[in-house]
Amino acid sequence: MRNIVFFLFALISICGRAQTFECPKVFEDAKEWNSVKGSDTKRAIELKDKGLYKMDVNGSFEYVYIMTTTDSVNIATLKKIGYDYISRHFNVSNATRADMETSSPADGIIFKGFIPKIGGFNSGFEYNQVDASVYIDIRFKPDRVRFAIKVEDYKVSKISSITISSSKQVYVSQCFPINEKSDHKKSYAMAFLNANSECMNLAYFFLDYLNKNIKQQQPTNVEDW
Repeated sequence: MRNIVFFLFALISICGRAQTFECPKVFEDAKEWNSVKGSDTKRAIELKDKGLYKMDVNGSFEYVYIMTTTDSVNIATLKKIGYDYISRHFNVSNATRADMETSSPADGIIFKGFIPKIGGFNSGFEYNQVDASVYIDIRFKPDRVRFAIKVEDYKVSKISSITISSSKQVYVSQCFPINEKSDHKKSYAMAFLNANSECMNLAYFFLDYLNKNIKQQQPTNVEDW
């Protein structure tokens, strides 16, 4: 209930101001997935059977949102806001940001990170923590932004006390509920719900961050445009 109220308030507050970029689908998906975040195994199966999640041809969760505006915006400004958003949200170092800027294409941003603690389960005297690898690909045009995000795999780490004894990579297509024969169904069900929900949230928070910062960072000097 609290998540629903949060997104309704956010939608009202954004619509109440001069919004630069719009993408109603982001709000719809975020509201729907956040309402089931942290739910049980049965709910994960229901969502899988309804086909509410999206997968690419390689078996990764993948979502693409087109954010549009009626204005013409400087691409350099959009890229700077995008770098700032990723740097703050994922708490990246200056070195990581420099690498990201170097490896990204002229019209976009490529970032690879992870979403921590989306699931977990106990195994004997150890705790198995599930993190998700996340890939973000943002492309810019003067009147639109294409925000693509996908989760390809989970990283399962065995933690004894405060020490990580081992870790392994598991593709999301191999885990429950996509693969109903996998082990640790309860934990992977939680990871399924949380990973998909976080994809929507990252898209939503990017759109919100973009709209909050776009007018502050637009060049006003004709020579800078």
